[in-house]
Amino acid sequence: MLDIEITEKQNHDIENGTKLFIKAYGMVRSTEDFLRTAVRKIMNRFGRTDLAPAVEIILKELTMNAAKANFKKVFFLENRLNIDNPVDYAEGMNQFRDTMSETMFFDYGRKARAANLNVIISMDYDQDRVVIEVRNNVPMSPDEERRAREKLRTAMASTDLTQLFVDNIDESEGAGLGLMLCLTTLRSSSIDPRMLSIATDFEKETVARVEIPLHGAYVPARARWQKSLAV
Repeated sequence: MLDIEITEKQNHDIENGTKLFIKAYGMVRSTEDFLRTAVRKIMNRFGRTDLAPAVEIILKELTMNAAKANFKKVFFLENRLNIDNPVDYAEGMNQFRDTMSETMFFDYGRKARAANLNVIISMDYDQDRVVIEVRNNVPMSPDEERRAREKLRTAMASTDLTQLFVDNIDESEGAGLGLMLCLTTLRSSSIDPRMLSIATDFEKETVARVEIPLHGAYVPARARWQKSLAV
């Protein structure tokens, strides 16, 4: 099953463009293979094949997290559980975690497509940087947003990566490990983990963004923004 919508223009853009958009509904093998190919072609184009494995890991994890959030909405609706009720939420997440499997990704990818719950991946790239955004049209709740920020803060402050994973895998969410892996992957590639951010408007969508510098002279958007505030 191919759960992404690919056009001839998208295949052309990987080789010749500056921005690539992909719509997905899950993360099955064919989706992963296409994203891996796109990343390798883009990084090869700018002479940074050394960064390709790290970018592949981050893109895969962010896409999986976004897809799981969509699947979770479908799962709660199917089981008549109120995602905003703490008791229902705890019960639903336990059931959802137990249901997670490769087969579940296949089945819920189809259900997400039927419900118009998608993941939009954009890769904006030039000789200076690659900016990846992964959007899903399910907003985080205030509690989910708070937990995501806590995970990010904890990972930023940690210097013991092994202990970080042991202490902070959130068994109820399933997305915590993915965020930790993204941050540690950035660190291992000598990229500031603050280049990764997650935001929601609490109404329509959740957005994960990561900026990958391709050379040491590049000043990331976050640093340029902070500098502008100081002027």
